[in-house]
Parts: sequence; C-alpha cells; structure tokens
Amino acid sequence: MFSQTTDQGAKLHALFPTLVYQANLNDRDNFAAAFSENLEAFRFNPSVRNSARYNAGEYHGQILLHQSEPLRSFFNTLAEETAAYLRVLGMKPELFNMQCLKSWFVLCEPEPEASGTAMVAHNHSCSDVSWVYYPDVADDCPPITFHAASRLNTQPFDSAFHYDWHNEQKSAVSTINGWNSDTWSVHPKSGDVLIFPGHQLHSVEANTTDRSRISVAGDIALTLKPEHKNLEFGRTDAKHWLTLPLAE
Repeated sequence: MFSQTTDQGAKLHALFPTLVYQANLNDRDNFAAAFSENLEAFRFNPSVRNSARYNAGEYHGQILLHQSEPLRSFFNTLAEETAAYLRVLGMKPELFNMQCLKSWFVLCEPEPEASGTAMVAHNHSCSDVSWVYYPDVADDCPPITFHAASRLNTQPFDSAFHYDWHNEQKSAVSTINGWNSDTWSVHPKSGDVLIFPGHQLHSVEANTTDRSRISVAGDIALTLKPEHKNLEFGRTDAKHWLTLPLAE
C-alpha cells in the first residue's frame, strides 16, 4: 500500500502500519445508560501503590461486564464493528468466532494537579483484538496514546530527527506525523469505540479535568469456527481442544 505525493511524483510505501479503528456508535445514549446502570455492580476503588495507579477493573477482579444481559446490545454492536475492522485489514471475519475474554471499567478520577499518566504503557497480549469504549466523557478528556514497538522510520537518524516541544526553532522536524513519531494520541468523544491489535502498546494520560473519565475496555480472541479443521492458521474451536494436566 502506498500514497502518492506531489514531490516529483514519488511513491510513499506505508510498510507494516498499525491500524486503530475509531467509530462513533449510533445507539450511544442507550449504551451510556446501560453502562451507568451497571457501574455500581462492577465498581471498585482505584488504588495507588509505589506511585503506580491501578484504575482498571481488570486489576480488581471486575472483568465480566460482557456477561451482563442489559449490555448484550452493546456487545452485539461491538461484534459488528470488530468485523468491520477485520475487513479493513483484509481478513475474512466469517471464518471466525469472536470470544470476549474479559471486559471492565476504567475509572480515572479528576486530578487537576496531576502529571504523567493514569495508566502506563501496556498491552493486552492475551488477546487478538482489544477495544475501548467511551460511554460519556468530557470533550477535553485526556487522550489515549499508542506507542510504536520500535522506531522504524527515525531510528537510523535519531540525532537528526529531533522535535523540541518548547521551541520550534530548535527542531529539525517541522511537524509531528505518522512517519516520524513513535507515539500517536487519539482524543475520544462520547460514544466512540477504538479497536486495535491486542499487542499494541498504549497508555492514558492523567485526568486533569474536573470530571471523572469513565471508559470500558475489553479483550477479544479469534477462534476458527468448528467446521474449519483443514486450515494451517488460527486457533481451532474449543470443542477440538484437550485439556492436559500440569505436573504438580
């Protein structure tokens, strides 16, 4: 895949890109109400330990939002959007079943004087696909930032590819873009869902607004449908598995 430039007709080949899918869901008001109704049942107390913040229900054992019947409509819509994401990637979603492994609230309380991150860079390596949904967030809520695993574009020229955030005159880079940056931030709006690879590193900035930042996150595994037993890729359906005992 490449994009054309106006610079002497050059071709830019976009090698090994990462696709983050962002969509605003049509039924967001009903989804927001459903998540609000479930918040008390799945609420936890965010904690801080050794300067690290633990704002995710995953850490506190609250990981079964997807089993809540009032949220079934949301998860059906999520499945449709995930299938659309896979099609954009050129995959055939009809070969697979999508298993929601776990889902949880992320609660970032207001910290007007805070700096740094509410959640450090991490990934969801147990999943094929991860997602984050924003039922109701402030317009100026902190972004989610995605991190490159390696700086493929700039690594050979690190001494030259320099951007000074405080003084543009001291920068060798005129603008930060997808070609020269090893991070990319997305500012979500209420009703947005973001879908991305489970291995993709991401972090969340501290919530310096005066309003709680409540999002929902989850992990999806792709398993082949039971009839597909003659393929050399993918996880077979669980009905074909054999649980082996671990030595004690």
